[in-house]
Amino acid sequence: MVALVTLERVKQALRIDTTDDDQLLNAYIAAASAAVINYLKGQAQVLLGLDDDGELPSEAEIPPEIELATIMLVGHFYKEPDGNTEDAFEQGYLPKP
Repeated sequence: MVALVTLERVKQALRIDTTDDDQLLNAYIAAASAAVINYLKGQAQVLLGLDDDGELPSEAEIPPEIELATIMLVGHFYKEPDGNTEDAFEQGYLPKP
C-alpha cells in the first residue's frame, strides 16, 4: 500500500483529535493515495519516484500539492461517507475543492 500522506498529517489537517476513526482514516488514505496516483498516471512514477513495483521508496519526498490533493480527497471521503459523486466529481477528475 502506498500512502501519500501520514495519518498524523491527515488528522492535523482535518482537525481530528481522537483515535476513534484511525482505522477508517487509514483506509481512506490508501484509497485516496491510489486515486491520486491513478489520476497522475505515468507522471506518478516521475513525480513520486515510485519503484518498478509501484511502491514508494521510504526516502521519497511527496510534493506538497500531491500531499494536499490526497488530504483533500481523504477529507471528502470522511465528510461525505455517502459518496455523492455526481456533484463532487467530473469523469476522470478528483473532487472539486
